[in-house]
Amino acid sequence: MRVSNSVRLTVQVKARSREAKLTVERDGVIILHVVAPPERGAANKEVIRWFAKKLHIPTSQVRLVSGLRSRTKVVEIHNVSEVDVSKVLGLDSVG
Repeated sequence: MRVSNSVRLTVQVKARSREAKLTVERDGVIILHVVAPPERGAANKEVIRWFAKKLHIPTSQVRLVSGLRSRTKVVEIHNVSEVDVSKVLGLDSVG
């Protein structure tokens, strides 16, 4: 979903994984595996850092708009296009 100059992604987060990586299920569900545990915001911080690093943007341009205490999170990425996000993350469609 596009919000002004932002892109929003609904992401399932799997904490305590062996490595940080993004996978996409056949049904289009985006899963981000993070190494950090889901304690004291560690996994949330890793989600933000992962997207920022992957998209080569500052962490200030990435924020969690919902799901702070849930495995399902909505990530909002500012000042990027849907096309760029799709291309960099290997997604067929964003949203």
